[in-house]
Amino acid sequence: MFSRSAALTGVEVDWRLLGEMDYITGKSSSELQALHGKGVKIPGFMVPLEDEQRDVVEFLLVPSPQACIHVPPPPPNQMVYVKMKKGTEVAVGPIWVYGTLNLVTKKSMYGDASFELIGDAVEPYK
Repeated sequence: MFSRSAALTGVEVDWRLLGEMDYITGKSSSELQALHGKGVKIPGFMVPLEDEQRDVVEFLLVPSPQACIHVPPPPPNQMVYVKMKKGTEVAVGPIWVYGTLNLVTKKSMYGDASFELIGDAVEPYK
């Protein structure tokens, strides 16, 4: 099942705020900068970066199921690279991801992401 914590907490971050990151210059709003290194929760859809069919440790979080990672991928400010502390079940529906947000560019074969989230837990979006 999903990785869960007894007390899931974090500042709710929406994709509008993430979209304020200028992925060309790297500049972001003061509101977004204030979240660097902080505990957050972000809604979205999982795009696994591993071939494992069950548990994944690394995945991209995107705002919609149509945000395909094929050519062209979504812009970097619409992708969050997630590295879970422990593996979590692959999700096909919407999820919440809880963890520590870092404003750093992460590169993968599927595209660049303007954000990294060190994931603590994943749960279904409700």
